[in-house]
Amino acid sequence: MVFHRLRGTGNASEHGDQSLLGIMERSPLHLRMMRAPRGCNATTCLLLCGALTALYILYSLHSLQELVKTQQRSLVHHIEQLKHVQQPAASHHGGEVHGGEQHRTADDGGKGDVYLPNTRSIPTLWLMSKSVHHLNHVITVFERAGFQIVRQPAPRTDVLWSYEYPFSGGWRAAIHKMRHPQKVNHFPGSGFITNKMSLSTSKIKYLPKAYKIPSDVDALKKSAKSNPKKMFVMKSNDHRGIKIKTLADMDLSEKGRLNFVQEFVDKPYLVDGRKFDIGVYVVIASINPLRVYMYEEEVLLRFCTVDYHPLDVTNVEKYVIGDKYTPTSQIPSLKHSIIDLQYSMKQTLNVHLKSKGFDPEKLWSQIRTSIREVTTSKEKEIKVAMATYPDPKVFFEMVRFDFVIDDLLNLWLMEVNMSPNLSSSIHPENAIMYEQVIFNTLALVGAAHYVAGPLVKLNDQERAMTVRKSDVIVPVDECSQDKCKHCEAEICALCQQCMSDEQLGIFKQAFQEQVHRRNFVRLFPIPPSGKTDPGLSHDVPSVPNTVMRHWYAAKCRHSPAWCM
Repeated sequence: MVFHRLRGTGNASEHGDQSLLGIMERSPLHLRMMRAPRGCNATTCLLLCGALTALYILYSLHSLQELVKTQQRSLVHHIEQLKHVQQPAASHHGGEVHGGEQHRTADDGGKGDVYLPNTRSIPTLWLMSKSVHHLNHVITVFERAGFQIVRQPAPRTDVLWSYEYPFSGGWRAAIHKMRHPQKVNHFPGSGFITNKMSLSTSKIKYLPKAYKIPSDVDALKKSAKSNPKKMFVMKSNDHRGIKIKTLADMDLSEKGRLNFVQEFVDKPYLVDGRKFDIGVYVVIASINPLRVYMYEEEVLLRFCTVDYHPLDVTNVEKYVIGDKYTPTSQIPSLKHSIIDLQYSMKQTLNVHLKSKGFDPEKLWSQIRTSIREVTTSKEKEIKVAMATYPDPKVFFEMVRFDFVIDDLLNLWLMEVNMSPNLSSSIHPENAIMYEQVIFNTLALVGAAHYVAGPLVKLNDQERAMTVRKSDVIVPVDECSQDKCKHCEAEICALCQQCMSDEQLGIFKQAFQEQVHRRNFVRLFPIPPSGKTDPGLSHDVPSVPNTVMRHWYAAKCRHSPAWCM
């Protein structure tokens, strides 16, 4: 009891504070519950209660003052930290980056200054775009991962995310200085895949036959002569002005300003009378060796706003899918799955195809093979474009492959989009999907693995904690045989005695991708589970790709988790 504590014996300095704290822990509302000591009249008890109430108020005020002082000290400390972390954006002049710390690294050969990644607690995103309103989900995901965002090259940039192709103009010098683990969301030479004419006129399976204008005019006329009713899509590299015409209606002269024409898929698969396309998100994590991943959990289905039949080539809304497309939720046959059952768009399409007697796996097998065909066929050209950049591990590319299917479920690749639309301003129902794709991409390439605060920059010891050499060393019989004593065979690159530091770094990066791939599946090197897909026509294995295949196969033998 309180009064008993006040009467407590012992040294005041030892027990006085404790007794006072005991008093203060009781609110005035509880004081009336205390039993008064014997012989205490009403007046005395009232005075004691009043005194205790006053002590409680004084203690509360003292505690509040201490709390305010603590918050003030914390705020001052936080401001001081921000002064050290947030550096002003570097100025750009004459293609050079100025300001900030410069470091000379061994791999630069002492020929130039190299800006190293941010080693402080707050990572930096350099957002390069003429406009950012369409990048709201990109910004949101990076902010959730703890990034600060700048619009100019910063000396300690961690990630460069560019909407436009960033390797021309004045920014080339700044990108040239970046080193792993810094990241850039495009590859030099990625236009070999995303440029419409470069892609469409390639001899790649699943592409409708295309003809360059004017160089392929004779071949075009010969094809049209064999089938006079055949229609062609008039295309240009600006992604605008797509129209369908017969050969007789086309201006094939140089004044016609056509880049190329492509055969029209005139019998598309329709759902409730509407033509649609299938958007598949793909990440190229590395070019040399080639590593390609497909987003497995979801696709983007886009439907035309007008029924396909009767076909009127003057009404492009019947066959061209624009930004204001009809969403899946408004297609009657698909409403139940997408709305009532809350299926994904991919699941909804699978259910629909099964209901029509088709095997959805036939479609996805073709899609996987098509993506492999495109990336392997353009691999060499991109390697050449990357040759002038010191660190190829800096680059990755997230694109969207757009497909249509015909009435027999044959696949046709229409285009590959660099910087695909990730804005949900017209279709808010896609917001979460876009953010999932972005976050999964950042996790896959090692830019951000979580959203629980600032991304921690790792030193060598901390990085070893996430992946060490023993994680990537695999048991290979050849390592103990004579041919690997002198590192003569390609497979010997997997052996400790033959593994270079560069190769070790490649294996570690691949290991991290496997661990953090989340909703992505690897398409290349082909996992053992993908052997049922059609073979590749453009797969001419390079030494780095062959070594990578050997490594994945050895990891698969060691653990089934690596077989996918």
